[in-house]
Amino acid sequence: MSLFETYRKGQGLYSRIAVGIALGMLSLFASVSLYNLLINLPNIAENAKIPLIDINLTWGLICAFVLFVFLGFFICVFIAGLETGIKPLDAGSKKTVEFLIDTQGELQKVSWPTRYELVGSTAVVIVSVVVIGIFILGVDWFVSVVMEYIGVL
Repeated sequence: MSLFETYRKGQGLYSRIAVGIALGMLSLFASVSLYNLLINLPNIAENAKIPLIDINLTWGLICAFVLFVFLGFFICVFIAGLETGIKPLDAGSKKTVEFLIDTQGELQKVSWPTRYELVGSTAVVIVSVVVIGIFILGVDWFVSVVMEYIGVL
């Protein structure tokens, strides 16, 4: 396999895309959180009396962008299974790709319920939760009345 070639290309495509989008959003949120932390750090340091902390807008943007690119690179390596030449990283990415391919294969075997079965099952669950809630409410009320009567509450 040559450098930066996709491992088992075309297999497990949907699971790779879904996981890639989810991890991409997580890396974006992490970058934005880092940016917000770095921008507010001088105010925090001033209130806490910590000297020599001066981070401006440009520095915060650079740090957040570097984090986003760094996380994006690792997402691409693990989701696509890119060959990097670093053996531990390549072994981990191949295991990840195999897991995603197997996951998609198993999900294709699942017998999904029809709309009618789904609505019926949901109705049963909602009714059961309401009935159990009413039962617990009654037991709680009864126990509290008995406890008040005997003077514990």
